[in-house]
Amino acid sequence: MKWRKGELFITTGLYLLIIPFFNALNATGYENPQIQGYFGATGTEFMYMTLVPFFVLVAGIPLALELIRRFPLRSLMHFIIIVCVLLNTCSAFAPGIWWFTLCRSLLAFFTIFGIVAALIPIVMRYNPALNMAILYGIVQFIIQGSSLLYKFLGAHFAHIYDWRTSILMVNINFLLCIILTWIFLRKNVSPPRKPFSFDFKGWGIMILFLLPVLFLTAEGQNRGWFTDRGVITAVILLLVIAGLYAVYAKYAERPLIDLKVFTYRNVAIGTLLYFLTGAMNGTGSIITGFMGGILGFDDLYMARTHLFIFIGLAVSVPVCTWMLYRRLHISMVVISGFFAFALYHLLMYFRFYPGIAPKDFMWPLVIKGIGIGFLYVVSSLYISEGVPKQLSISRMMGGVMARIVFATLLGASVLTTIVSRLTVMHTTGISQQITAGNKAAEEKHENARSYYLSQGLKSSEADKMADNLLRHDVQKPAALLAYKDVYLVMAAGSLIPALLIVFLRLGRRPLRKVEVEPIPL
Repeated sequence: MKWRKGELFITTGLYLLIIPFFNALNATGYENPQIQGYFGATGTEFMYMTLVPFFVLVAGIPLALELIRRFPLRSLMHFIIIVCVLLNTCSAFAPGIWWFTLCRSLLAFFTIFGIVAALIPIVMRYNPALNMAILYGIVQFIIQGSSLLYKFLGAHFAHIYDWRTSILMVNINFLLCIILTWIFLRKNVSPPRKPFSFDFKGWGIMILFLLPVLFLTAEGQNRGWFTDRGVITAVILLLVIAGLYAVYAKYAERPLIDLKVFTYRNVAIGTLLYFLTGAMNGTGSIITGFMGGILGFDDLYMARTHLFIFIGLAVSVPVCTWMLYRRLHISMVVISGFFAFALYHLLMYFRFYPGIAPKDFMWPLVIKGIGIGFLYVVSSLYISEGVPKQLSISRMMGGVMARIVFATLLGASVLTTIVSRLTVMHTTGISQQITAGNKAAEEKHENARSYYLSQGLKSSEADKMADNLLRHDVQKPAALLAYKDVYLVMAAGSLIPALLIVFLRLGRRPLRKVEVEPIPL
């Protein structure tokens, strides 16, 4: 790709302009316990408080893409920056949990405008038939890499005072964006005037579909799946609303998500790639729980350790971009990504034990970053290949729903439930070994019982406290065994797609033409 004089400088400035909008919700990524404690929220309330802004973000994408075409670019960017600063500040000083959730949700919605407005001039600089690999590679590197950096910086700023400092840190970035807008968006360009056309009925059905998913995501892990009445009702509603939308999309003239887009083979496979990538990446929440709950790492320590992922991204994204730009076979890129995720899960399988050092996480997390870089870039390009412009929003929303809603958000709830059930199963298995014949357990129980008796407790109460102490000792090894089970299964699950690609001889061709509309989120 040849750059004209000064064009590299301008493009770099435009990329810097977009970064804060991608990360408005990421600065408190490691400060959730602080926020929950400050508001005194229950576990379920906190889950809603955390998840609602992300669901608003997903639901707001189609409307934002339509409204963005109604306003001059630079004026819109200045307005959005000011609104984001105000909403971000209000969330930092919100008097209660509901005001905090409202401010964060509105902030999430307005950041979509900032992302799209900043990407429009970037997209106009690329030849879609030749250079889209470069554009998608850089955008994915910014999305994945900057989220790690913002979480790391947010943890540092939180240690200066508290979680509010992390949120206010983002305001500094937004204010810098005003300067960047004046420098790099010199012309207040107005988009071509077109009649406003938006599928509000389809949008309403999509929001109705997201509501049961939000319920399952926030409360599913606290209920019995398919035995709890609320969960069963939510699943039935999902199926009914999905069927309702399928009927509506068949007869609507311009549906929000046109299901005809899935008749394109690459869109169907690309959506599956999005889902698998989000699911494999979602197991990282287990590592965070392992570091905080068992190893006792604080938030700053965890943020530093997870920067290893950024190293993997810095290696894989340029390599993947070069491979796609040089028209190497799609299968080589996809296999590299799945193999990296398989190796990451396998290495982590051998690292779930008490007393592990932070440096032992380095290579697994670097390899995870490599897998993210390969699969996210190729998925974004492959799902866009050869899709007509009138179906662009449909294929993009299909990928967003698959990766963010089903794999990342709903998948996290399912994963938490699986880990909890495996932990209970292993706790039962280990507890069966604590018998009268187990001298170490018997001695510990007797010492604990004697201690509680010396503190004035009754014999029955002392027995109960000693039993609880042994049960607490059992829970940690049971949780470690549950983690190992999940990562071993995920290692095998990551290899299966790679083997299918090899044996079925899939993807033995380079990427063809990729369109640029809508913006490649």
